[in-house]
Amino acid sequence: MATKDKFESGYSVIELAVVVLIAGIIMSFSVIMFGKGKARYQLTQKAQSLNWEIERARSLAVKYNQTLTLGFTSGNSIFGLTCASCSEPKNELPAVSVPTDVSLSAYPTMTIRGNGTISTTSGTIVVSDSQGRQVTISISNSGRSSVGELTEATRDH
Repeated sequence: MATKDKFESGYSVIELAVVVLIAGIIMSFSVIMFGKGKARYQLTQKAQSLNWEIERARSLAVKYNQTLTLGFTSGNSIFGLTCASCSEPKNELPAVSVPTDVSLSAYPTMTIRGNGTISTTSGTIVVSDSQGRQVTISISNSGRSSVGELTEATRDH
């Protein structure tokens, strides 16, 4: 066995450079993955926000035993109650702005009756972003609405 001199202990510059390079590669991949995960989360939250507005309007229709109309106004950029004679529910449910960085597949008008049922011009709203990610909001006649799983467009390389 060879013995080391007191000047030969430690790591060489090449060994340190390799370790730093590997750490940098791992760090860059994690930053990219975090960014994609954040964008997915934000799109899902935007769809959840629209769904919450539908669920809350349904709750108010039942609470006041009143027929409410929920829909889009101002060039489809505002989502909220559009009924003329529903001042109390409007006070409890302010309209929300549709985020400018998403697009919707439909801009339905929903009639929500006092028994909680919903009739709508479109039972599905697909919320999508510029990267091809999509989240579907399903609205059933029974009054339930739900947010589906996020899907991503497959890209051919």
